[in-house]
Amino acid sequence: MPRGRVLMAGIAIVLGSVGAAFTGSPGLLTVCRLVTGVGVGAASAVVPSYVSEIAPTSIRGRLGTFWQFAIVIGQLLGLLSGYALARWAGSESAPLWWGGAAWRWMFVVVAVLASGYVVITHLLPRSPADLLRRGRESQAGALVVKVGGRGQGVRDHLAAMKESLAGTSKVPSLKVLRGSRFGLKPIVWVGLLLAAFQQLVGINIVKSYSNTLWQVVGFSTGASFGISIFTVCVSIASTVVAILVMDRVGRRTLLVAGAAVMVPALGTLTVCFASATPTGAGGGLAIGQGAGIAALIAINVFAVGFGVTWGPVMWLMLAELFDSGTRTIAVALCTAVNWLTNWAVTFTFPVLAGVGLSFAYGIYTAFAVLALIFALRVLPETKVKVLD
Repeated sequence: MPRGRVLMAGIAIVLGSVGAAFTGSPGLLTVCRLVTGVGVGAASAVVPSYVSEIAPTSIRGRLGTFWQFAIVIGQLLGLLSGYALARWAGSESAPLWWGGAAWRWMFVVVAVLASGYVVITHLLPRSPADLLRRGRESQAGALVVKVGGRGQGVRDHLAAMKESLAGTSKVPSLKVLRGSRFGLKPIVWVGLLLAAFQQLVGINIVKSYSNTLWQVVGFSTGASFGISIFTVCVSIASTVVAILVMDRVGRRTLLVAGAAVMVPALGTLTVCFASATPTGAGGGLAIGQGAGIAALIAINVFAVGFGVTWGPVMWLMLAELFDSGTRTIAVALCTAVNWLTNWAVTFTFPVLAGVGLSFAYGIYTAFAVLALIFALRVLPETKVKVLD
């Protein structure tokens, strides 16, 4: 994984955030947010792959899981900083320092943090595979030794990488993914389905609509915000658990266990919201106290199941499924599918919720069942795979 792609992702986030903070045009604001989103999406593709390429096999799972840990920490800090700025100003649109609205300062915070990302990335070494692409075999060997390689293992590792890279371009294209299964290699389809299922179980609804969801079922605005904070904290604690177990339990085993937890949790939410009754004006809903408590428990059980397994393991496995010759472009394609599925789930939720929250969560339950079957029947185990 070329380090330059990691760096460019950070630069895109900085430029997009700065532009969004200072622009006065709605059109330019849309463009700047798109640039920021492209940067975030690119980072999602390249950072896990870079970590997996450079990490020793024995601790690759733990190091790869730190990516998910950073995501949930960022979600918590983003939620808290946005809330603090809006509260400080009085609302998101109220002015803060130098007359800038609070929402503009939220983008400034993103730009400052992304600048730190750029500085850190500039200090990182190139991955062994990237060094081999550039003909710098001695440096690649030295780096493998530095991160824990020994003797013949180093030579075998370099030989495997060179064989994988043979005949591939320094700038990978989609051609390397072509195969006999509907135009793609079978392993590419595995990665695409893995990326899609991670979002189809509805995790984005828990993160993006948690405040609205709990207000709909009768919680006050203040209580809903507290529940959202608690849910993110549960995700952080779950990721810590994932870091501790990632290199002791198989990747596939974790995904099977996670899906087995998410299915009954989502099923419980489906049943609880089926008992909701309209409150009248405003389109609100009310559920009984027992169903409300069960739903609150179920949504946090779901968050734990996802946070320990499908959240971090999907990113780790995407980097492990492919060889050096296809990893960059394959992970990029899978990441694009993940983000598109993320968008599709978020976009369709209001429509599904309009039919009924029970209907919406019934669909996510069905996808969780499919994810369980997929993990059991299709996914390979990559825990001990030596990345070439």
